[in-house]
Amino acid sequence: MKTRMLLIPAMVALGSVIAEAQHYWTLEDCIKYALENNLQVRRQELYVENGKNNYVQSIFNLLPNMNGTMYNNYSSGKTIDYAKFEYVDQNYWSSNMQLSSNMTVFSGLQNYHNILLNRYTFLKNQADLEKAKNDISLQLTMSYLQILFAQELENIADSRLEVTGMQAERMKRMLEAGNIAQGEYLQVKAQEANNRTALINAQNNLKIAYLDLTQLLDLDSTGGFEIVVPSDIHVELITPLEAVQTIYNAAVLSLPQIKSAEYNLESSRKQLAMAWGQVSPTVSINGSLSTRYSELAVNPLTQEDRYPYRDQLNDYYYKQVSVVLSLPIFNRLQVRNNISNAKLSVNDARLQLEIAQKALYKEVQQAHADALAAMEKYNSSLEAVKFNQEAFKYTSQQYELGLVNIVDYNLAQNNLTAAESDMLQAKYEYIFKLKILDFYMNKPIVLN
Repeated sequence: MKTRMLLIPAMVALGSVIAEAQHYWTLEDCIKYALENNLQVRRQELYVENGKNNYVQSIFNLLPNMNGTMYNNYSSGKTIDYAKFEYVDQNYWSSNMQLSSNMTVFSGLQNYHNILLNRYTFLKNQADLEKAKNDISLQLTMSYLQILFAQELENIADSRLEVTGMQAERMKRMLEAGNIAQGEYLQVKAQEANNRTALINAQNNLKIAYLDLTQLLDLDSTGGFEIVVPSDIHVELITPLEAVQTIYNAAVLSLPQIKSAEYNLESSRKQLAMAWGQVSPTVSINGSLSTRYSELAVNPLTQEDRYPYRDQLNDYYYKQVSVVLSLPIFNRLQVRNNISNAKLSVNDARLQLEIAQKALYKEVQQAHADALAAMEKYNSSLEAVKFNQEAFKYTSQQYELGLVNIVDYNLAQNNLTAAESDMLQAKYEYIFKLKILDFYMNKPIVLN
């Protein structure tokens, strides 16, 4: 009795651990997890951070810089003793200190255009990040629906095996009673074996579907991983679908790949403006403070050998401010070629934008056509299932009355199974195509 009392808490604790390990994932959970942990997404986030740093730095580049230097030198060797006019060996310390600063006042607005260039590059990186998130979201949705499809096929296969098993038991009793021939019983057993094989295949397909999803999520294994099966996925038979142009107009305004191409075009234009800025004169201001010290220095006013450190720093203190005007006259045609190449980059970026827009239009056209085809296929498969259900029901009744043989019965059952399988495939294919259209219309990807 005492042992049993000790086992009860242990079993409860074990059950709680198993329940905690078994986590059920919704589609939203999968997408959220992938967006936080997917390596490609995280890598693109690094590009965004890098672009942000470059953008901020280009703004600070407008400010003057300031740098300080200090040299402490130990020298050993021959030097000239001007008092005796001869070379003598000397070991001495010397030092130099300087504080300098410069600022570009005008350089053909290159710094200004560089700020805009880095800003558009930063925005392009953000758009590329959103595209990476969209791509993984669509992949996860397709993989998630594939699991639901595989689960329904497994349920159908399991139900068929259960019905065939019950039929085989019934036929066995009839064989033992001498009411049927052995060949008829063997045909039922053969059908039962085929249905068991179909169930095993369905179970393996379900495992593979789970494996595909966990690999997209970069999970180590499928252990303890289960998805939430929606109670009822509503399939809305929209007739007609939104027009292609309507979907495309919404996609152009929302999809990040178009924004990325637009930002790339703006960046190339700023590069061209910077190239033209190289033709302009450059005006800059430089300033410096400096002083020095040497053990061999002699006070020029008193001619004393002892020249204190502080006195030397004060006496040699030097200030300088200069305005520099730089005129580009001839640079081996480098500026001309830079402008020419920048113009080519603008034209290339413009073509890239047009290519992205045309590619998007083709994608929308294809998605629209696929959705229409999937809708027609789903409607047709519903009709096929309906008629095969009636045919199987009729054949079952005929079989019970002994009017048809087991071969006809199995044929009707297999036709119904094939029709149901085709219907499920068409159903989930149609759902996915609708989700793609929702994606182009800037609607969230959810299962309802």
